[in-house]
Amino acid sequence: MRNVISITLVFFTFGSNFLLGFNEVKPYKIAFGSCIEQNYLVRAWKPIKNEQIDAFFFLGDNVYGDALNGKLEKMAISYGTLEKNLPNWLFNKEIFAIWDDHDYGLNDGGGDYPLKKDAQVLFNDFWNIPANDSRRKRSGIYFKKTITKADKKILLVGLDTRYFRSNLIKGNNDAYLPNNNPEATILGKDQWQWLEKTLKGNYDMLIIATSIQLLATQHRFEKWSNFPHERQRLLDLLHNLESKVLVVSGDRHRAGIYIKENIIELTASSMNLSKFKQYETDPLLYGETYPENNYGVVEIAPKETIISIKSETGAVLESVKIDTT
Repeated sequence: MRNVISITLVFFTFGSNFLLGFNEVKPYKIAFGSCIEQNYLVRAWKPIKNEQIDAFFFLGDNVYGDALNGKLEKMAISYGTLEKNLPNWLFNKEIFAIWDDHDYGLNDGGGDYPLKKDAQVLFNDFWNIPANDSRRKRSGIYFKKTITKADKKILLVGLDTRYFRSNLIKGNNDAYLPNNNPEATILGKDQWQWLEKTLKGNYDMLIIATSIQLLATQHRFEKWSNFPHERQRLLDLLHNLESKVLVVSGDRHRAGIYIKENIIELTASSMNLSKFKQYETDPLLYGETYPENNYGVVEIAPKETIISIKSETGAVLESVKIDTT
């Protein structure tokens, strides 16, 4: 059964806390960010702290540790620099992470990257993935987490769009073209089976993180639509869920909110590496795209969820509200 959501533009934000009455439930607030140059200042950490978030999700390109030769010496150094530059308060919050290409090891890298096993060890070690976690035992850094907050059962899923991905096809002006080979993949067989099984569970809201954009189709960079049959497979899977569906992504060095039927996608990028200033739109874009440094916030309450893009000073750039009763 398809679940159609109502969407309303929001011209206000809630404070860091509701004035809770005896019967009110505290919202669950999670922030998202991507594309962090580990040697640069991240001005957004101060307003994110003021948000009083419960968790932060790193959406990939969490460091720029890749090298042209694919070696990982720079990656290890970059992780060390990032650790020193992260604010102390963040370590008291729950932290989630997936990777993109620059913290995978090779720009636009995919499944043929020869050092991907070593890169996964570095990733797991830096993010303190427990020894008994499945990411320590299998290929790929995909994961799931169930969170019960705000009177909701929230399923959080992080995808790996690197480890298993087939080769990209490049056209003129370095633009990527659709790979229509039916055997080409983004997630790979094992991850697809895991995802389909995972999404069969019972939950009120799904937050699914993918380092590259799912809904956007018009730009020339990496995106799910470079593998049209893989994109359609994921869209079909998500459209048929009875829960609310939120996709979060990074990578693009610009932020935006995209909507397709029951799916909302929040793209939050970058935190401190804004560089593409040109205008960009898309048929599924809600509002505008924002090339300035930014982060995303999702605030889940019993009756509604607010999805926002904010500037590095904490100003609201775009926001939508969905009914979650």
